[in-house]
Amino acid sequence: MQHSNILKINRDFTDSSLPSDSSSLEIRLEKGDLIYPSWSLDSIFNSDELKVLCSHKPKGLWHQTISFHPKNGRLAGSNSKEIETLLGRVSKVLMDKIQVLLPKYEGAIRLDRVVLNNVEAATSGGTNIAKDDVLHLDTLKGGLPGETRVVKLSCNINLTNTRVWEKGPSLASLLVDSRARAELILRGKSGFYHDHSGNNIAAMLEKIGVTLRQSEVIQKKIPRKVVVFPAQSFWLAMTDVCLHSTLRGSNVLELMFFVQDQALCSGDLSAPCLLQSFFSSAIKQAAA
Repeated sequence: MQHSNILKINRDFTDSSLPSDSSSLEIRLEKGDLIYPSWSLDSIFNSDELKVLCSHKPKGLWHQTISFHPKNGRLAGSNSKEIETLLGRVSKVLMDKIQVLLPKYEGAIRLDRVVLNNVEAATSGGTNIAKDDVLHLDTLKGGLPGETRVVKLSCNINLTNTRVWEKGPSLASLLVDSRARAELILRGKSGFYHDHSGNNIAAMLEKIGVTLRQSEVIQKKIPRKVVVFPAQSFWLAMTDVCLHSTLRGSNVLELMFFVQDQALCSGDLSAPCLLQSFFSSAIKQAAA
């Protein structure tokens, strides 16, 4: 696969691919940008704790990750009390940091879970539809009314190795790209986007997510950048509008947040608004 360019994120977390404007971090997230908080992992874990996290394996054959759920304080994928304590602590520390970093989402952002993934990227097995080494959007459903946006905070907890992503266009850019739009509309001709429950944006987003993963045109021809994250670095994305994939790396913590509709700074860039417009047009074209 040919890459348009490679973006290395240095320790000062300067991203030369992003516009140097005065937009708030919330607006930049909603546009599909990556944000790089300059937090220190050393202030959360000591070296021994990091080694424990990086070496711990999920229990059983069916678990590839370990997840902590702040709502009930329980761990899934492991019985380790030590891991439960460490992930519980990081959930509180990073939730506090996120609330300071994104003040416009105050009272409307909720941490759903913390995921510890020690599997080497692109080697997790399964079908391409489920693997993260293809460009995709996170089509997750919030647990509370009005939770339609997905924010993922990632931390490369590996002590020495980088983690590598491919970053594709934002959902807004993708839906106006002639090749991607033609591919997505083609799916509409078979009635793929119609939903029996009516105007169900969550169902539509899930369907468009399947199309993105399966489309050879989108996977091979849509522009993307390769982003290299240093060991022990943090990055943040609104991953329901930021097309991305993981190419390389192991030992990552991922904190999944949901944001409520009313807190959005640019509602016209939200996944529901973009998809309302696209599906309305796609269904009309399919019927023509």
